[in-house]
Amino acid sequence: RKTTGEEEEERTEGEEVIEAELPEEEGEDDATPAGNNSNGGTDAQEGDAEQAEAAGADKSSTALTLTAAAAAATAATAAAQPPHPPPGGIVCPNCGSSEIEQHDQSGASVCIECGVVVEENAIVSSVEFVEGAGGASSMVGQFVSATSSKAFTGGPGGPGGAGMRGGRYGFSRDSRETTLANGRRRIQDVASRLRLGSHFVDSAHRLFTVAVERNFVQGRRTTHVVAACLYIACRQEKSQHMLIDFSDALQVNVYTLGTCFLKFRRLLGLKLEIIDPALYVYRFAAHLDLDEKANAVALTALRLVARMKRDWIVAGRRPAGVCAAALLIAARAHGFTRKNQDVTKILRVCGLTVSTRVKEFEQTPSSRMTLEQFSSMDVESEADPPVFTRNRFREARAKAIQENNHALLESGALDDPRAGKRGKKWREIKPASDKDKEFDELYESLEREMRQDAEEASASASASASA
Repeated sequence: RKTTGEEEEERTEGEEVIEAELPEEEGEDDATPAGNNSNGGTDAQEGDAEQAEAAGADKSSTALTLTAAAAAATAATAAAQPPHPPPGGIVCPNCGSSEIEQHDQSGASVCIECGVVVEENAIVSSVEFVEGAGGASSMVGQFVSATSSKAFTGGPGGPGGAGMRGGRYGFSRDSRETTLANGRRRIQDVASRLRLGSHFVDSAHRLFTVAVERNFVQGRRTTHVVAACLYIACRQEKSQHMLIDFSDALQVNVYTLGTCFLKFRRLLGLKLEIIDPALYVYRFAAHLDLDEKANAVALTALRLVARMKRDWIVAGRRPAGVCAAALLIAARAHGFTRKNQDVTKILRVCGLTVSTRVKEFEQTPSSRMTLEQFSSMDVESEADPPVFTRNRFREARAKAIQENNHALLESGALDDPRAGKRGKKWREIKPASDKDKEFDELYESLEREMRQDAEEASASASASASA
């Protein structure tokens, strides 16, 4: 253990080491004698404390000044900006208050502070009914549709006495809007029968709106105009619907609808693309009872249609007849015994039209190929159009008749092979009918009279010349 004296010596030595490590004070106390070191250090510490307090006070005053300036700037910015609208979005234009009370029954919004009516006649989704004097119920308010420009009464005994007349709309609705609403309803009805989508309805309604603006519906049945608009929409969208489908759905003559369609297309100046017969192949192939070979027959029919296009058989012809001929040839090529009547019943074309298209295809080089060759090979050459070939035969016959070439006329070289048995009928002498005999006698009598008049005129002229 250490004695008390040793502990005091160690404590004294530690204090001296601490004093030696402390920095010397600067200032006037540097010249102070060694005997007064303790008093000088105390005065220096008190001076430093006063300076620190003064610096802290300066910093706090500076911070308060900056805070006051920032608050003033924020207040000025807030005053310059417009007031934020309340959560409801309605502010009184008179006093700027956001305390707005809404009355659902009258549809008005009133400011509580100043009493100004901010909104009135607001459109509400609630429906209310009022019982009249005779016990009949009527709806309160007016109905506004999505496409209408103004409201119209929605029930009997509506506001203003404009009740419904015979179940129709009231007086406050425009007649053009009524026509457009009825047209859209009929378009939806026809589209539902033919299973057309909503985009067909929208496109047809736009066309119907143009028809109403151009007064095309005046003097025509709305059903005919609706069918024409829907058919134009189907043609633009390249749908698999024909005009005869609309005729069946509406029970209207197809030529009446065709006339309305052509006039409306001419009025609008629309340029519709020619219908591709390939659009109807898959639709009508499903009705021929081809079982699992329906897809193969449809593909062969599509290839036949493409070949007919190259051979100028499709140009200027109705697509239904070309499609019927292609389906008939394809079905027979795959081993199905199908007749012309089986195809004409489905596509609703004349049997003579189908026979003519088949005979025209028989004169092309592709008709001499087998099914395998036709599916794998393509003929690079193109056949002449059927009408061109037929006109060349007619020109050759006329030339042979002018030259009196009886051998060529009777040889049968000028018979049209596309016409089949009828190709040689032009060489047969037709027996004259009674009407033809009457015309022949009439022409002979006129010719004799004209000859006699000419002789008399020449005789009188010669007599006057001799005199």
